[in-house]
Amino acid sequence: MYHFFVRRIVRRAFGRIRPDTVDDVLRNFDDDAVFRFYGDHALGGELRGREAVRGFFERTFRLFPDMHLQALTVVAGGPPWNTVASTRFALRASLPGGETYRNEGMQFLRLRWGKVVEDRLYEDTQLLSEALAHLAERGHDEALAPPLGTVPEAELARV
Repeated sequence: MYHFFVRRIVRRAFGRIRPDTVDDVLRNFDDDAVFRFYGDHALGGELRGREAVRGFFERTFRLFPDMHLQALTVVAGGPPWNTVASTRFALRASLPGGETYRNEGMQFLRLRWGKVVEDRLYEDTQLLSEALAHLAERGHDEALAPPLGTVPEAELARV
């Protein structure tokens, strides 16, 4: 029953992520949460702590102000003190010139007593890089900004 509620909460949370709900989203993060968006791009890097994660959401919504996320599949397991959830998601956002950015990704989420302690996002970075280049070509310089956090290479060396 617990996992049913976790899946429902995660699914609803995806549908509610908008520029005006960032504070609500961040309340779900532990003060020391680790957030990682994979890839060497303007949204990439590893961030630590709730306020650092705020920077990710703020930049994301400056670049994609009408972004809409939808959880397609959510899987959850583990006890309340170490719950993991995995979400396959889809997103779309408007681009200048009337084009639409569409992508899919995966999220690995670890919760401790209902608080996010680890959040890792994997998205098709080729599609994201193309969308960021499109934005940069139309004057959105932040689309070519360096990653928000460090881009650890050590993880790849372990493979």
